[in-house]
Amino acid sequence: MKKYFISVIFILLHFCLFCQNQNFYSIHKEQNEYFKNSGLNSQTDFDSVNHFVLLPTSKKYENYELIRRVFGYNPYWGGSNYLNYQWDLLSDMCHFSYEVDPATGNPITTHNWMTSAAIDSAFANDVNVHLCVTLFSGHSIFFNNVMAQQDLIDNIIELVDERDAHGVNMDVEALPSAYCDEFTEFIIILCDQIHSQLPGTEVSIAAPAVNWSGTFEIEILKDHIDFFMIMGYDYYWNGSSQAGPVSPLYSMVGNYDYNFSRTISYYQSQGVPNEQLVLGVPYYGRQWPTVGQVAPSNTTGSGTAYTYQYVQNNSSGYYSNENKKWEPNSFSPYYAFYTSSWNQCFIEDTYSLGKKYDIVNRRNIAGIGIWALGYDNGYSDLWELIADKFTDNAGFVLADTIFDSGGPTFNYYNDESYIYTIPAPEEKSIELAFNYLDLEPGYDSLWIYDGPDITYPLLGGYSGNSNPGILSSTGNYITLCFFSDVGIINSGWEAVYEVIPATHIPESISKENSFEFSVYPNPFHNQINIEFKNCTIQNFAVEIWGIKGVRHGVFQIKNNSMSLTRIESLLFEKLTPGSYFLLISNNGSYIGSRKIVKE
Repeated sequence: MKKYFISVIFILLHFCLFCQNQNFYSIHKEQNEYFKNSGLNSQTDFDSVNHFVLLPTSKKYENYELIRRVFGYNPYWGGSNYLNYQWDLLSDMCHFSYEVDPATGNPITTHNWMTSAAIDSAFANDVNVHLCVTLFSGHSIFFNNVMAQQDLIDNIIELVDERDAHGVNMDVEALPSAYCDEFTEFIIILCDQIHSQLPGTEVSIAAPAVNWSGTFEIEILKDHIDFFMIMGYDYYWNGSSQAGPVSPLYSMVGNYDYNFSRTISYYQSQGVPNEQLVLGVPYYGRQWPTVGQVAPSNTTGSGTAYTYQYVQNNSSGYYSNENKKWEPNSFSPYYAFYTSSWNQCFIEDTYSLGKKYDIVNRRNIAGIGIWALGYDNGYSDLWELIADKFTDNAGFVLADTIFDSGGPTFNYYNDESYIYTIPAPEEKSIELAFNYLDLEPGYDSLWIYDGPDITYPLLGGYSGNSNPGILSSTGNYITLCFFSDVGIINSGWEAVYEVIPATHIPESISKENSFEFSVYPNPFHNQINIEFKNCTIQNFAVEIWGIKGVRHGVFQIKNNSMSLTRIESLLFEKLTPGSYFLLISNNGSYIGSRKIVKE
C-alpha cells in the first residue's frame, strides 16, 4: 500500500530545494547561451563538437504512418545532424530560433531561417516546419512596448509566409508573474492575426512542466492557441540541491510531487483537450556530484547536462551497465560512479521513455515533443522506439502494471479527471487484476468500461477501499475513468493487466450440442459445482485451461445421471490463484466454456 507524506515543513522544504527560481535556467536557455558564447559559428564547427558521423541512408520506416504527433526542436547548433533524422517518424520540426530583441521585436538573429538546409530537407520529406521564437529576458521592456509587440507579430507572419511554414512556437521563459496578463493578451493578438492572415497556420507555446505561480493562464490560452508543447523535463536542474530525474514519470520523493504524470493531469484539469497536449521528452540527462551512491542523494555541486549520444558513447567508461541503477519510485534510470566523490547521472533510456510513451497512448494525448533532435546522433534505438509506440506498425504491451498518477509509492492528486484506455490486438481480451484500491469514499472514484471509451458497457464503478478483484473485457479494449475532487487524497490504485490470446483455448464450441449450465462457486478454492439446466448429461469431459494456453487437467465424468456434478480435486489446490477457463465436451465436441477464478 502506498503512503503519502505531506506537512508544512515538507512544503517549505520543497520551495527551498526545488523551486524554479530566478537562477533557474531551462535546458533551452542554458544551451542557447552556451553555444552563443562558445565561439562556434559554422556547420563544420558544430559537426566537430557534435562528433557528427553520417549514417547510411535508411528507408526502413518509409511505409510507416505516424498515429501521434512527433514534434522535434532542431537547434541551430545541430550542424549536419538533420542528415540522420528519420523523417518518416517525424511529423513536425521546429527551427530554434528567432531570438527576440525585446526593445524592438526584431530578431537579434533567426539562425538562417530563410536558408537552413535542415528546413529544406524537412519540406522535401513532407514534415511540417515551425519557427521557434525565443524571449528569455527583457520581459518588462517588451511587454511595456506595444509597438515592439506588433513588430514581432508582423515579422513572424512575414517569415512564416515566406518560408511557407506550418506554424510558430512561442518560447517565453522566466516570465515574471507580474506580466502574465500582458503575455496572455499578446498571445491572443498573435493568434488572431496569424489565424486571420495565414489560415491553417498553427500557434503553439513551449509551456512549463510546472506552472509556477499560475503565470501562464492556461484556461484562457487554450481557447486561442492550437497546442501546448509542454516541456516535460527540467524537473531537476543543474542547480538542484538533490540529484534527480530530468523527467520523472512519477515522483522520486514525497516532498517534491511534480512529475510527468502530474503535469498531464494539471493541464487536463485546466480544461485543455487531449488534442492540444504535446508532451516534451528529454534526449539529454543531468549529472551532479553527490553525497552518496544511491538515489535520492543531495548534491555537492552544480550539475551538467549531457546528451544521449554522449552517454551512449561512454568515452569516460563511467556509463557502464555495472554503474547503471534504477530509481523505482520515479521509474528513472541513472548511473552512479565514484571519481573524487560520488556522481549520479540521470538520463532516459528506451525503457523509461517507453513507459512515458505508453502513458501518452493510454491517456490519448496528441503526441510527444523532443528536446532536441540530433542529441541521439549515431544511435537508432530512440527512433525505433517511436516506430514501436506511435505508428500504425506499433506493437502492443501484452502485460503491465498500471498505477494512478502517484505511481507505485505516493498518492494520486487532487482535481484529476482522465480517461485511461488499454488496447490489445484484435480477437484478444484483457484481464485486469487489482492489487489494491483506496480512494476517498464517495468523492473520488474509478469507473471501468468494457471497450475503447466510456460509451461502452460499465464493468464496475468503485470508491473507498473495496478491491475490484479481477475484471475481464469481452473485446480488445478496457477503459478506466478516474476522478478526484479537491480534498482528501488516498493511496489510489494499482492493477496488473494481461492480454489473453483468444487462440490459447479451444474455440470450436458446437452450437447444436450446447447446453445451458452454471459453474459455482466462482471464484473457487478446491471445489467446483457444475449444474446443467433442463437436461441430464452423461459421459462428458471437463477441461481446465490456463489463460496462456496450458491445459492443466481433464476430468472424465461417466454415467452421470444427475444434473449437478461436483468436482473436488487435488489439482485445484495446486493451481496458483488467477483466471482459468473451464471447457466441457461431449462426444468429442465442445459444448460450452466458462471463465473461472481460483482464489
